[in-house]
Amino acid sequence: MAVLPSSSSSPSFTLRLGEPADFDAYMDAFEAVAAEGRWMGAEAPIDREARRPGFDKAVAADGAVLYLADAGGEIVGSVHASLARGVVDIGMFVADGYRGGGIGSALLEAVIDWARRNHAHKISLAAWPTNHAAIGLYARYGFRVEGTRRRQHRRRNGALWDSVVMGLVLDEETPGGPGPMKPPRPSIVLPDGRITDPGGSGIVLRPWRRADGPAIVRLVDDPEIRRWITILPNPYSAADADEFIAGTRVALTAGEGVPLAIVHGRDLVGAVDLRLANQHNGDIGYWVAAAARGRGVASTATRLLSDFGFEALGLRRVELNAAVGNIASRRAAEKAGFELEGVRRSWQLVDGVPADFAIYSRIANSP
Repeated sequence: MAVLPSSSSSPSFTLRLGEPADFDAYMDAFEAVAAEGRWMGAEAPIDREARRPGFDKAVAADGAVLYLADAGGEIVGSVHASLARGVVDIGMFVADGYRGGGIGSALLEAVIDWARRNHAHKISLAAWPTNHAAIGLYARYGFRVEGTRRRQHRRRNGALWDSVVMGLVLDEETPGGPGPMKPPRPSIVLPDGRITDPGGSGIVLRPWRRADGPAIVRLVDDPEIRRWITILPNPYSAADADEFIAGTRVALTAGEGVPLAIVHGRDLVGAVDLRLANQHNGDIGYWVAAAARGRGVASTATRLLSDFGFEALGLRRVELNAAVGNIASRRAAEKAGFELEGVRRSWQLVDGVPADFAIYSRIANSP
């Protein structure tokens, strides 16, 4: 079937089943993506002969399938799926220069249709936590984060990488067991991809991007931030920033929280995070860059994100905890409409010393 990508600058492509004669062209594309070292488990150089049996099985339709995206005779994307005991495992790639043009969506739709036709009850996959685009694509088609395999995959250089496990359940009717099933949380999607301030402050809350990494490293290298957020690695590296950004994408996709960047104009000026304890309650935290303090950034961001929690997520209560000695953070909480409830004595360490924390809360429908 012919498919036109969404980007007018990208060439058209055809989605078709793989054939035995495609092996060399397929492996050329596969190895090119593997050589990037960022998207797939396989690493270049590839042992082609070791992969030949799997390719032959897929194109022979022996409990497996291989769809190819063909752009003018060039293989530019692929999805491979295998079925066992009702579960389809998939692996997908799109070649550099063709991403963002609809190929991934077309491949995913084709393999979901194939899984349904073959009476699968679930589709399963794994992605690197830093592959934000892939995680976001899968989430849009209903895949949910099921967990993270910590330090699961040893790379050739000896590094141990995490992987995010995602699944799409196709059969919601058959009884499960043993024991009650925990209902999945829906992914969290921002309206228009961001939250803006109707009050005209110019503050915008948006998802974190990979390009934010260098700014994060620069901004958190601040004694005042480190004083109150003691869990920050020291020194804070580019790898730390990348892991943080990946974690924010996973949290949104898994429906576990709403960690967002605070932006004013083109400048990244801080972070705010609404963590969901359950379907009714959440807690919020923030930090603001030194150059942006004293301008109402923290209070505006906290108010906007707690409003989102009440209106879009149906929360009843949002809690905020600030060290008793962190006067600036406590003022921001109060300006955002949070009310003081009490003090948690010796609740967390600050500079290695047990510190008291003030408990604030904001309730749905409160001013």
